[in-house]
Amino acid sequence: MRNFTHIIRTGFFSLFAISLILSCKRDRTEPVDSNNYYPLEVGRFLVYDVKEEVYSAGQANPVKKSWQEKDEVDRVSTDEKGIPTYTISRSRRNTATEYWQKEKEFTVQKYPDKLLTNIDNQTFFSLALPVDPKVKWNGNSYNNLDAQNYHYEDLNKPVTVGSQSFDKAMVVVERKDTSIINRYIGIKHYGLGVGLISDDQTAFELCQNDDCIGSGKIESGKHRSRIIVEFGKRL
Repeated sequence: MRNFTHIIRTGFFSLFAISLILSCKRDRTEPVDSNNYYPLEVGRFLVYDVKEEVYSAGQANPVKKSWQEKDEVDRVSTDEKGIPTYTISRSRRNTATEYWQKEKEFTVQKYPDKLLTNIDNQTFFSLALPVDPKVKWNGNSYNNLDAQNYHYEDLNKPVTVGSQSFDKAMVVVERKDTSIINRYIGIKHYGLGVGLISDDQTAFELCQNDDCIGSGKIESGKHRSRIIVEFGKRL
């Protein structure tokens, strides 16, 4: 009887030890640094495949274009308050075998609580920091465009973009307005330690004639997608 009791006690403590070990492993999950969803460092670059479809009234089919873009952090400066501004160079080429041609520059200001992107003379409130699924913010609060509420979805979840998989990613929903007469959708994916990995923007005006309203037929507008194909740091 004493041996039987000993066996039960030994088994109980063994199960307790295993449970404690598994619990410790779960507790040691590394926290995610929100800043790593948009890493900024001179020399860091991202290359995208870009596809665009432009619809025009009176034309049966859209005009389709495709090209590649490369965004590379060129330099950084810091103001008197210690806020860094990163200047990013955007280059373009039609195919992967052509040479890059510089197209424009834009800047990203990194504040403790936000990232502001100034591109084509418009400033956008790109990310609110730290990343929190409960946070909503007006992405157009620093420009004269209509208010647009951004929010986060699917934080720290794996995602596949094109042919590449990312262990931890998040979604920024910039816009999701749909009705029987239009469709405006803007969704970005960010990969941890990488930055922007996809950008899908849709702005469609749908048919409003009596014979086609509600059908979803596109009258005019544009759809553009950017999918990451390469990223790294210039040596």
